[in-house]
Amino acid sequence: MKKITLTILVFTLVTLGGCIPESPRVADQKANFEALWKIMDERYCFFEEKGVDWQEVHDRYAAKLKETEGDSYRFFLLMSGMLNELKDGHVNLYSDFDISTYPIAPDPTTGLNIYARSRHFKGHLLKSGGMRYGLFATEDKAISLGYMSYSSFSNSIGNMRVILSLYDKADAIILDLRGNGGGSLDNCEKLLSYFIKERCLIGYTVHKTGPGHGEFSKPKAQYISPSSIKTLREKPVIILQDRSSYSATNDFLYKVRVAENVTRIGETSGGGAGMPASSELPNGWRVRYSAVKSYDKDMKLLEGGVAPDIEVHNDSYYKNPAAEDKILIAAIKKIFEIKGIPYPKEDGK
Repeated sequence: MKKITLTILVFTLVTLGGCIPESPRVADQKANFEALWKIMDERYCFFEEKGVDWQEVHDRYAAKLKETEGDSYRFFLLMSGMLNELKDGHVNLYSDFDISTYPIAPDPTTGLNIYARSRHFKGHLLKSGGMRYGLFATEDKAISLGYMSYSSFSNSIGNMRVILSLYDKADAIILDLRGNGGGSLDNCEKLLSYFIKERCLIGYTVHKTGPGHGEFSKPKAQYISPSSIKTLREKPVIILQDRSSYSATNDFLYKVRVAENVTRIGETSGGGAGMPASSELPNGWRVRYSAVKSYDKDMKLLEGGVAPDIEVHNDSYYKNPAAEDKILIAAIKKIFEIKGIPYPKEDGK
């Protein structure tokens, strides 16, 4: 049977763009273009870090406005293109027919390949809140490990008392944050509280105080207190990360570095060290943008991502569908090393 391939017919959408109704507000494209540019010019916080000449971007895209006249979809694409010059996953344009995005991981399968990962586990993962977890042993029974996969900080971290009780006899714990695009900073701090011994400084934030690109508040210190129940401090913890580890996950990855028992393995995280805000355009569309900068405890800004302790990349699923999970295997090898046990010559699944 011949393979069927489906391709999105963008040209059809473009052709029909003039049929997409404008919001019943100010529909003038130039007015909305200027409003979007000004909102970003006065409220976006990373112009210096991104190295973007925002005035030059304005002039270049304003020159294309005539090409979008009377066509809402083409106008949306023009505005989205202007925003994507910032290369920021927290910057989005919301219309009543589409949402613009900037891809933080061009090929996410070089980090998390769920098919490769599943080939290394035999058994069922339990679920509590947003946490999937289980207790596993290598085939030679040399080590036992607790495995937790947390796919979004938008979901609760689950019943950690129960989860950690399962790991009482585990030699080490793997926390898989690959593919976690962020979510609630409250959940980020709840999970972080299991890694620290006492209340400590974890970072700083600054926010815009005026329309100028360099107008910011003084740094505000952030502190966190330890959990009062079972913790993740008593044994080695290997954290897996990739380019899709973004926003609140990026925050977690740089804050958890205060824990001495943690090793992070995988790819540099996707960044997203700015907390977003949003504003409305005259036509009713909304724009989201990074408005607050986050720094680590040494006042280092990590908008570009957090490098792992050990860098490992998986083969692209699209190039090698039968690829193994090299990042997970590297974590298991690290546990053998920590325990002082020779790694078996076999796969060590």
